[in-house]
Amino acid sequence: MTQERSLAFVGIGNTLAGDDGVGPVMLGRLREALGGVDGISFHLVAGDLYALWDLLPETRAMVILDAVAGDEPGTVYAAQPMPKGFTPSFHQTDAATVMKKLERLYQGSFPQWTVWGVSIRIPDTLGEGLCPPVRAGAEMAVREILNALGGDGLQVGAERFALTDGGARCAPVLTR
Repeated sequence: MTQERSLAFVGIGNTLAGDDGVGPVMLGRLREALGGVDGISFHLVAGDLYALWDLLPETRAMVILDAVAGDEPGTVYAAQPMPKGFTPSFHQTDAATVMKKLERLYQGSFPQWTVWGVSIRIPDTLGEGLCPPVRAGAEMAVREILNALGGDGLQVGAERFALTDGGARCAPVLTR
């Protein structure tokens, strides 16, 4: 991947913690739909969120897919502000906080980024699978992302990215 054209989707979460696995589930659906598209990469972060640091040099823009704490499970959040990320003992912090900290430390061109979150209730048991409202929220978020990429572009920070060349490539949308 070259920095000039890389859009990274990053799924955060633990599929063994039920609804906390919504980020990896969304990542899997996007990989199924966009896996052969030049300019898009897919990454799973199941533990330490500071592992995002390793993606910064190769990424022009990052879409972080994560569970967020919320009252109504399945609500899709696609921009700031959003509820605090889901953070019991799995990550100890949320992705937006980590990205803001990394931006202060990073020397070079920091990638544009955004968080797409689906609200969950804090899981009280371990087990795989999403509850129906969270699964529906994940499917809605994936549809919205795919529709944006196939249309006027997916907003990521100050940039937009769209599929070009009949869907074979993802590139920034040039603005005048």
